[in-house]
Amino acid sequence: MQLIGHAGLAASRPGGTHDRAGLDAALGLDLARLEVDVARCGDGALVLRHDLLLPSGRELPAVDLDEARREAPGLVTLDEAVEHLGGRLALLLDLKHDAAVEPLGAWAAGRADSDLLAVCTDGAAPLVRLRELAPRMARWRTLPVYAPRRDTTPRRLAACALRDLLPRGLGRLATEVGAAAVTVDRWAVTRALCASAHRLGLPLTAWTVNQPRVAEAMRRRGADYVTTDRPALLGAGSREVSRLG
Repeated sequence: MQLIGHAGLAASRPGGTHDRAGLDAALGLDLARLEVDVARCGDGALVLRHDLLLPSGRELPAVDLDEARREAPGLVTLDEAVEHLGGRLALLLDLKHDAAVEPLGAWAAGRADSDLLAVCTDGAAPLVRLRELAPRMARWRTLPVYAPRRDTTPRRLAACALRDLLPRGLGRLATEVGAAAVTVDRWAVTRALCASAHRLGLPLTAWTVNQPRVAEAMRRRGADYVTTDRPALLGAGSREVSRLG
């Protein structure tokens, strides 16, 4: 089981603002990919930040890049991040809102490094549109599908309620967006779901996993990857489990 760095390793930064220090930290770890959160500023710039709400109370999509950087020091654009990484680490682009779909598709279309890029979100419409705009960029469907709020408690309740239904519906959910993989709330990851994903040829990622014992549970259920804020801890934990077992 391999590790994916969560949210640009920026969980401890205000608003989850990704920066170059986080990118450098990711390069020093044994990661299969780095997940980054992609949002669109009001002037069309694609930036990497988890939260759309800025300290002033304004929404990121309502301000231009310069204003966003004044409120979120260290904020990097997607272009800057890709240039900084220099092809050394594959990226999973997590869409933070639908307004980022068109500029992201235009940005990704025809890129020579498309094999290093994948995009994820739970909505079918954004992924279908990205298939049209940038067909060579892999699409990973986020599951379960939530609507419309993404608060933690409703998400967890939905995951628990739907997890027994997911294995049977996985083929349809993947096919409608041409998914190359699925990324699943860890509360919904079961042996049956992993087995279904593997029968369909879909790698499965469990998110977000920050404790070695939970990572080991995901591995035993059959997950191929886990997304984590603490890759150094999980890496050490997985090596210890390997030595013991």
